[in-house]
Amino acid sequence: MKTYKLLLLLGCALFVSCNDFLDRPPVDKFTDEEFWQTETQARLFLYSVYPTLFGGFGTAQNPSWLEDVGDDAISAPIQNPYAPNIIPETDGGWGFTNVRKANYVIASAPRLNEPEATINHWLGIGHFLRGYFYSSLTFQYGDVPWFDRVLQQSDEKEDMDYLYKDRDPRNFVVEKNIEDFKFALNNTVRVNDGKLQINRYVVAALVSRVMLREGTFQKYYLQDIEMAEKCLELAKTASEIVMAGPYQLAPNYKSLFTSDDLSDNPEIIMYREYSDKTVKHYMVNQCYDIEQNGASKSLLESFLRSDGFPVFYNNEYWFAPTATDFFTNRDPRLSYNFRPKYYPVGGNNAPYSYSRSGYSLRKFTDDEWESSNPNLKNRGQNITDAPCLRLGEVLLNYAEICYELEAITGKDIFNQEVLNSTINKLRARVNMPNLEEIGGEPAINGVIYDDPVRTKWEPTNDVSPMLWEIRRERRVELCYENGLRSADLKRWKKLDYLCNQHNPDYRYGAYIVLDDFPSAVKDGIVLTGIISPDAGQDATLSEGYILRNTGTARDLPQPKNYVKPVPNNQISLYKSYGYTLSQTKEWQSEN
Repeated sequence: MKTYKLLLLLGCALFVSCNDFLDRPPVDKFTDEEFWQTETQARLFLYSVYPTLFGGFGTAQNPSWLEDVGDDAISAPIQNPYAPNIIPETDGGWGFTNVRKANYVIASAPRLNEPEATINHWLGIGHFLRGYFYSSLTFQYGDVPWFDRVLQQSDEKEDMDYLYKDRDPRNFVVEKNIEDFKFALNNTVRVNDGKLQINRYVVAALVSRVMLREGTFQKYYLQDIEMAEKCLELAKTASEIVMAGPYQLAPNYKSLFTSDDLSDNPEIIMYREYSDKTVKHYMVNQCYDIEQNGASKSLLESFLRSDGFPVFYNNEYWFAPTATDFFTNRDPRLSYNFRPKYYPVGGNNAPYSYSRSGYSLRKFTDDEWESSNPNLKNRGQNITDAPCLRLGEVLLNYAEICYELEAITGKDIFNQEVLNSTINKLRARVNMPNLEEIGGEPAINGVIYDDPVRTKWEPTNDVSPMLWEIRRERRVELCYENGLRSADLKRWKKLDYLCNQHNPDYRYGAYIVLDDFPSAVKDGIVLTGIISPDAGQDATLSEGYILRNTGTARDLPQPKNYVKPVPNNQISLYKSYGYTLSQTKEWQSEN
């Protein structure tokens, strides 16, 4: 990862065209023909896409601000409409530079002066990259133009027609992605290609992620069951490749997020490396000395009790008046991810670690660092490595994939053996009871249960009790990681969880007593005054749940909220050359 800066310049240079009148090759740089000769050169070129694939914690100059976490964080005092709510003039997501790079690898790899197996390896990576970047485009926009070759700048009509082609149907592109991923899994056979290099397991882990994403979106939003099955079958194959590999769960959950060196962590498939001599980040600061927007009551109440049951099971009106009550006898991951003490803030002068919801994130920091690590207060000086791909995510993918495939095909795919090899391994790490499957229902120690929160959120019962538990485990284990929660809500067609009218717990933070905090902290805090779920009316404003979302309720999501519009500047660009770029059908009425 330390070589990323060097290759960014080189990778970009390969795409810059020379002036037509310069027919002599430059003497101070590689020509394209000279460059694609050795595997080392191919590897160097590929580094240019690594920051896109493995963003990690961002950088000190471009930090990750933990915003893309769905209903896990209370994003603002007033709920804005689902974004985007209008057709934007520009959108950085609508771009094909990385697709062009992937096509460039596919076209150039056969020229390598290397053995056939080496050439096939790089071809496999090229096909993987094209499938991966197109998967991102289809998940955002649906229909997109499919480009499978590198096109140089040209005024020839044939080339212009290709460059300014209209959008191809989503499922046409998804089929192409499946072809690319299958090629990649068959040809990218190196299981270890050196430190921080794309290998067979990196490819398989990302295929597992994006094909689960597409397969469930096809099922729940597009309702194309045939395509859903194709995607999920490929996701299953990819997951099994990783699960059969050399990876094991790290014994210590916190070690995944607070280590300066993840190179020897047995769970890590790919990470981004940071160093005080090269690239640094802000993530520890975001947990320690920057005011936090705050996690939602909804998220923290989703962590199970230590006996394995939901907090409201057999206790519909469960209520924790203090932080000690709230954190006691809970899944240990609750206190691994959040400080077991409330840190609310209402004003603009937030002390370190304070949160607008009162729940203070600690996932990416270790409280013992406060006295031993001076870089905590030096913003942009953090050097903990970022886990980009880990076995834990793949295990959760596999459990969900098996459940969804059984629901689609009727075959016996999801069973106790699957649970024991996935979710229960994650639970064992933190000494939580096994999740059992009895007659298709979730159970703990032989006792079948149904979370009362599920029946409240899912009155139409379209999420079964078992699927609810599979999704819960994912939410808990992966909270605040890689923006996965937002993608999960979209692919499940559950953006209504972000509507505070449908999900009021999304608006609330911790239950506090104002007199417990000094004025500098509590000034500006708004409380609900509701002291239990069945109170039905305001009780007192001296204590209650922090009401972070004070605005009117957000409307329920519309179809257009599940797919983005094409930005206006791209439609205008096509038009200026005499071509037509169609607007996303869900947004056509907005013009």
